[in-house]
Amino acid sequence: MDAIASWCEALYGTVSLEQAVANLVQGLGAEAGMLVRTNMNENRAIRVATHDAKILTTGLPLSATFADGQFGAHLKKPRTATIWLGSNHAERSVVTPDPALGNWQAGRGMKEFAVLILASGPITRDHIELHFRQPLAPPAQTTLSTVLPSMARTWASRQVGLITRTVINHRLPSPSDMRVAPAKPPLAIGNPAHLSRAEFRVCLLLSRGLSVAGVCSELSLAETTVRSHLRNIYAKTETSSLAELIFCLIGPAQPPHLSDAICA
Repeated sequence: MDAIASWCEALYGTVSLEQAVANLVQGLGAEAGMLVRTNMNENRAIRVATHDAKILTTGLPLSATFADGQFGAHLKKPRTATIWLGSNHAERSVVTPDPALGNWQAGRGMKEFAVLILASGPITRDHIELHFRQPLAPPAQTTLSTVLPSMARTWASRQVGLITRTVINHRLPSPSDMRVAPAKPPLAIGNPAHLSRAEFRVCLLLSRGLSVAGVCSELSLAETTVRSHLRNIYAKTETSSLAELIFCLIGPAQPPHLSDAICA
């Protein structure tokens, strides 16, 4: 119950997602776990928060997501609040899963892998991965089945901007990614990047945490149109990706009222 309470508090910004995931992993009896967001169009996974109880005592810390490698096409359109157990899938699947999970489990002495679907849509999928040292007994599976619907409901009503803030706050750019923040951010008074009115509106919505899909919906534009605006914005702001642009928009040099307004 304490773990679920911490989870709910994190979704409204009272505690960090990192702490909530740690409490959840421990409360559900797992040794390691992570919260993952997957961009379904690009098949790209982002680790939002990770907890590994043995990170300091093993040479195999949890540093990768195994969900798609294990379950493949089955996770393209999973139902929200469903649980996927690696052991169950291995028994009935006719497709050989990626060996990465098995190798990691063998190295760590893990016996079970569970994926908890928090949200599933055409653009993104949010899930939690849990790794257990022992096979899950029926009571433990019942516990997961009982708490997951509540977790999914609270996840759907989470504080706006939670994922964006968490990812950016924990982003460690490589030397090639690091740039000196401009003296005048793109959204500063005077429009220093010379953005068009449409481009400025796109940047403003991104700075408030909306996804590309959210920007499309807010401005009633097709995704191809927004993507076209983004290409022009990248050129004008000397950025090369959406993550870099957002970092530029809400970085340390950004006015406080825009930083505080981030939402996603």
